[in-house]
Amino acid sequence: MMDLNDRKLMILQAVIDEYLGTAEPVGSRAISKKNILGLSSATIRNEMADLEEMGFLIQPHTSAGRVPSDAAYRYYVNSMMKRYKIGVDMISKLQSALEEKVSQLDAIIKKANLITSTLTDYTAFVTSPALKNNFIKKCELVSLSGGCSLFVIITQSGAVKNKILTLPLDDNTAAVLGGIINDNLHGLCAEEITFDRIQAMQNEISQRLSLPPKALINILDFVYDAIEELDDTEIYIENTKSILKFNDIEKASKMFALLEDKKKLRHMIENDGEAKVNIKIGSENEAEEMKECSLVTVNYKLNNKVAGQLGVIGPKRMDYAKVVASLDCISEHIDKILRQLYIGESEG
Repeated sequence: MMDLNDRKLMILQAVIDEYLGTAEPVGSRAISKKNILGLSSATIRNEMADLEEMGFLIQPHTSAGRVPSDAAYRYYVNSMMKRYKIGVDMISKLQSALEEKVSQLDAIIKKANLITSTLTDYTAFVTSPALKNNFIKKCELVSLSGGCSLFVIITQSGAVKNKILTLPLDDNTAAVLGGIINDNLHGLCAEEITFDRIQAMQNEISQRLSLPPKALINILDFVYDAIEELDDTEIYIENTKSILKFNDIEKASKMFALLEDKKKLRHMIENDGEAKVNIKIGSENEAEEMKECSLVTVNYKLNNKVAGQLGVIGPKRMDYAKVVASLDCISEHIDKILRQLYIGESEG
């Protein structure tokens, strides 16, 4: 493989910049007309032919110009991409939008996702935290009218699981029963709530309260179900209509189907390890539907651990610098807000 000397690097940069702006194959004349390199059209044409031979450019049609290959985009992202700086006004608006009337995790990440799609104009997604290592913060049981009761489990991250049970309880019994459950489950993560612990709680309830066996079974069934659901992660998607910009109905249809397959999508967007930013370009994506797309994800954290991912799906010719800067900025604000809400940290 030939070396990418300075001239080839300049021409490759010029081709990528031109293609990002126009989405049209780039010819040597288009580069020479800009007169930014001080090279003749013939020289540029020869260098572009070398770049094609090296695998950095592709010629879609015989008489057409060139377009960047996946390898070109990867080289651009790794070695040529300039740092994109988000303006102070935009950062201030972003912070205000995220903090305004938001006190629950789901609301925070949904709003962050909406901001991401607005900033980038691509399909945006965010995953809620995997909560299996998240502590139960509070359990409540409230007596309702009509012979029903409301049982609520709240986790440390603000996730709420609730269910209305056919369980006629007076206010005092509901308070005592809710207190027993809360005392037994408070501060535990799902993995710590064993069968023995549940059985011990059941014995305590039987000793202190006279409840029909069926009522107790209904409550404990819900506790089990809620705990199992703590392992689930939700994926929220915004701006799916941007997929239509690909101008290919068949490809768009396959992409829409992929976005609806939450299990496949979840596997696809999970970041490997602790990398802050992860970029997968075209053929680097496992899913066949994504071969003409790029996937950019960032991690956000809770309690110094990766809690979920925020990202975008767009064409390979996306503005990577702006996308990475936007995601990085938004994830940092999510980290800060979550620290303040759930760990009690404040800015010094």
